[in-house]
Amino acid sequence: MILCSPGFINLSCPGRIATVLNRLPMRILIIDESSESRAALAGLLRARWPEAQVDEWDPRRHGNPADAIARGRYSAVLLDSRPAGEDGIRWVEEMRKRPQAPPVVLIADHGDTHVAIQAMKAGAADFLRRSDLTPERLARALEDAMREHEVRRQESTGTHSPFARTVPLDLRRIGAPLRKDALSIPGYRTLRMIGEGGMAKVYLAERIHDGIQLVLKVLDPALRRDSTFLQRFVREYQLIVSLENEHVARVFDQGFAGEQPYIAMEYLPGGTLAARIHEGMSSLAALRLTSQIAKALDAIHSRDIVHRDLKPQNIMFRESGRPVIVDFGLAKDLDSDFNLTRFGEVLATPRYMSPEQCMGEPADARSDLYSLGAIFYEMIAGQRLFGDAGPAEMVHLHVHGEIPRLPDHLAGYQTIIDRLLAKKPEHRFQSARELFATIAV
Repeated sequence: MILCSPGFINLSCPGRIATVLNRLPMRILIIDESSESRAALAGLLRARWPEAQVDEWDPRRHGNPADAIARGRYSAVLLDSRPAGEDGIRWVEEMRKRPQAPPVVLIADHGDTHVAIQAMKAGAADFLRRSDLTPERLARALEDAMREHEVRRQESTGTHSPFARTVPLDLRRIGAPLRKDALSIPGYRTLRMIGEGGMAKVYLAERIHDGIQLVLKVLDPALRRDSTFLQRFVREYQLIVSLENEHVARVFDQGFAGEQPYIAMEYLPGGTLAARIHEGMSSLAALRLTSQIAKALDAIHSRDIVHRDLKPQNIMFRESGRPVIVDFGLAKDLDSDFNLTRFGEVLATPRYMSPEQCMGEPADARSDLYSLGAIFYEMIAGQRLFGDAGPAEMVHLHVHGEIPRLPDHLAGYQTIIDRLLAKKPEHRFQSARELFATIAV
């Protein structure tokens, strides 16, 4: 995190565009009956934002501060889960009813899945355990909370906040320089290569006639004479166009530059889920993201399309923070007879493959849910499913290995993990909609 000037917060980070609360004074209210706890939280805040204004509120002396919060123009509130022995979740509900209420992060000595879900439903921006707090983790929770709060405020009012602006992308931080002769597609000015996979290369580009930044996905030249890969590439475009919803990156164009096939797609400035996992996140943030991804999968599955390669690198974010599923190169239209996969052929990324995919069997919507289970485990546990196992061992563990157990302080989430990572599809959540209904706000 970068401070733009004393007392002001910049929510940008290298490699992605983020919402910036431009010249908005950082003012945090801590509500906790323990003076020691208030001092500890204030210390964590000032370790990250030395010039921030931190106010303290003792609920035993002053009661519920809901009215004071509405008047105080706070950036965020840190609330003890048991203020003055009362139910902190009820206090969150009362605070959120006030006009211009700031985001509230609930701090608990302990808690489980049920408590986290209740906190989400009450309107808490995040739910953190006191034992897990570090300056970095607390700062990240507050940054995410304030960014999401600002986006929702703009959406509800239909206005753009004078406190918010978009930071232009620093192209020097992205990818490797592009040789002038590396790629030439009429109508586009290619800026940088920003990604490379097993089938395609991805470039940040500019549409010449209007200057809009977008992404050019280009089939690897070494594969373009392989009819199977070429058909998969063209099929990806057809599938994305057929979806047409907010959970999938928009497609602007598809064609050939000479013999070079390409797809022009929406540029998603919020980065990947892989980057967010690397930075660390709270259990509530992981739960909320999982519910949002489940909603996205439901929209895709409702069109009888299975992604088949869901992984953190294929989940990206719009500037608003909403997740978008990308890379449909291995996706399958269940309603179509069109099939580029032979029985027994193993595709996708081994770390996130379902047992049935590992065995070369047909995948369905529940296969995507298994992949989401591996992602959820990674988000909440802070480590990858099956650790550092190699590809061959990984496949064996997906099929025959025990489902990993979460640490004791996360044990409340084990039931969700167990259902998502069940070896047999019939033992998992049967649809993304069922998962969403179980964990969503």
